[in-house]
Amino acid sequence: MKNTARFRGAKALTVGMSILLASACASGSAGSDDDAAAGGGGGGGECAEGDGPITVGHLNYYTGPFSDVGPFFEATVELVIDNINENPPLDRELEASHDDIGTVGEAQVARNFLQQEDVDILLNPAHEYSSYQEFAQDYVAENDAPIMPSLHGGSIPADIGGTAAEPIFRGQAMDTAQAIAGVLQAREAGAETIAIVATQISGSQLQKEAAEAAAEEIGLEVVEVIDVQPEQPNYRSTISTIAGADPDALLLFSQAEDGGTMVKQAAEAGLSLTIIGSTEWLQEAFPQSATQSALEQHEAVWIAGLGTADTPAWDAWKELWEGSDATEYADAANSYAYGYYDLLNVTALAIEAAGSVCASDWVEAMPEVTEGGTEVFTYEEGIEALRDGEDIDYNGVSGNYEYTDTGVVGSLFGVYEWQGDSLEQVTTVDEEEVLELDTKVSQ
Repeated sequence: MKNTARFRGAKALTVGMSILLASACASGSAGSDDDAAAGGGGGGGECAEGDGPITVGHLNYYTGPFSDVGPFFEATVELVIDNINENPPLDRELEASHDDIGTVGEAQVARNFLQQEDVDILLNPAHEYSSYQEFAQDYVAENDAPIMPSLHGGSIPADIGGTAAEPIFRGQAMDTAQAIAGVLQAREAGAETIAIVATQISGSQLQKEAAEAAAEEIGLEVVEVIDVQPEQPNYRSTISTIAGADPDALLLFSQAEDGGTMVKQAAEAGLSLTIIGSTEWLQEAFPQSATQSALEQHEAVWIAGLGTADTPAWDAWKELWEGSDATEYADAANSYAYGYYDLLNVTALAIEAAGSVCASDWVEAMPEVTEGGTEVFTYEEGIEALRDGEDIDYNGVSGNYEYTDTGVVGSLFGVYEWQGDSLEQVTTVDEEEVLELDTKVSQ
């Protein structure tokens, strides 16, 4: 599935039209077949000369294990880009194409965005980045493009990114850090023993390994570790194994629907557990598949995710989100929603500060707009300050946006639960302890 949208009231473009227009990083004209065969569109110097739209190729899910998030992610990106386009960086509107990686895979769609559409921004390299890493490196070396902000880059090893050769900057904490937040919440709940279940998807596997190592580090006994296939209708044998292990808490790393299925089947088996799930469970597909009766039967069903800062950034974000049609997919507290918001805001501000969409310029500007200078809480404040000649320090909904030299961003961490149709944050997790443990177990 592919969806191409043009913002600020212009009508939807066809895919063919996108290919003709999506060359803003270069000179405004599509690359030749020879260019594509060699790995890209215009040459490196041309990325500084474009005056057309800044094109975004959004690696999204419409099929496969994460199919429930596709329309939600698309609506979020469109909302945030529309807001940015009220006063766009370099006076060049952002223009997004959304394509499905759930069936053909991330590598093929990424290649298409680069070789056929010459996009300036490849949004969301993630779980399968290693399968096209060499291609991406060669393309960037030849073209000084694309830039690669990623909300899902926490699944990419932390030593990759943040450089002109590999211009990946993450929008949220590493997947491993989010798993460790779940382990710390289990400890805070009084657990001494835990079981861990993870679907056989790379991000979930990374979280499983981090959780197991972190539990050992802080003295929790891991009584069972189970890998399961995603998208299964029946996890009863897994539930039976968990019942036999009798853990104080169960950590479960999976997509929303699979997590809901396991929570429901555990309740049907008569279990009442303390369950801590992954960020994917923030999606409405989780309570829908789990059912309210099952959620109520368990001692607790929590979600370890990212937290929000009590700053003007939250108020501005909430107003934008609640005034949009995107509320049909999630509420403003959903960390995927405000994660896109912060990441795209910072990306656009860095383009303005860099004076181009060249990767070599942008990677220098990303840290510059997030540390030191005038504190700003919105894109609007940031773009005005930059044009007044000020240095800026973007502080977003998810806190103080500070990057390491490999493009890893710090985050706040929160624990959530579904209360009926409402998602509520019930507590926070010490981000310093999370990051300290993440550093230890990643070595």
